[in-house]
Amino acid sequence: MGKLSDYLELIRIKNCITASFGGVIGYLISSNFEIDIFKIVLVYLVVFFICAYGNVINDIFDIEIDKINKPFRPLPSGKISLKEAKFFSFLLLFTGLFLSIFINIYALIIAIINSIFLYLYGKRYKKYKPIGNFLVGYLTGSVFLFGGVAGKNIYPVVILFLCSLFSIWGREIIKDFEDMEGDLKEGVISLPIMYKKRSLIIASFLIVIAIMLSPLPYIFGIFGISYLVLITLCDVLFIWTIIILLKNPTKKTASKVSKLLKIIMNMVLIAFLVGAVLNV
Repeated sequence: MGKLSDYLELIRIKNCITASFGGVIGYLISSNFEIDIFKIVLVYLVVFFICAYGNVINDIFDIEIDKINKPFRPLPSGKISLKEAKFFSFLLLFTGLFLSIFINIYALIIAIINSIFLYLYGKRYKKYKPIGNFLVGYLTGSVFLFGGVAGKNIYPVVILFLCSLFSIWGREIIKDFEDMEGDLKEGVISLPIMYKKRSLIIASFLIVIAIMLSPLPYIFGIFGISYLVLITLCDVLFIWTIIILLKNPTKKTASKVSKLLKIIMNMVLIAFLVGAVLNV
């Protein structure tokens, strides 16, 4: 049997912790920072266990290719057997779904949907990226939505979820443009492989949708002027990166833009947090 450190490596614990904090942030925004420790702990744990399940499932499906590319990982190295990993993934899934019941029915539904999507992504759509990119965008943004349904005001979190979905979806396509050569060798199907530079127009369009959605919390009177100022700055930066990308659509530019988009997305999250705290 594997050691504790092997299981922590298998679940990619840093990713699980990051995703869990995303869920807590979604809850804090939706509750206007009214602290309920019980709900915060539940949200954190459910996101942690479901994310861990997805990471284990991913490694189970990738075990053969990891024997070549990542032989040091717990499964291909034999530190954890395939049978142990399958049982562990079931245990993580059951625990996550069971705990979500104590939040509410909406949390349970999202947890079930996310578990199905994580399974499908690992089994089929990791190498068929036209759908896989959407799933990555949805799953990343959904941690905020999951935390949001535990709070009182879901509307700003729904907008944050949609902004995350579309911007991350677009960023994934840009990353695929950067990774075209490797993806071709691995037999991966992606929009850049199918449409070359035209795929960057699709990516840009998705990011523009996120930009168009971002002012809605202010327009609907959910957040105040402080949010509008910060989100406008983020939107200007988004537009700037799109212009850079479309003016010079190269692998090097795609790599640069991908990193910039990640920074701007974190700024968007800060804008939502400020909007929830100040609400003026």
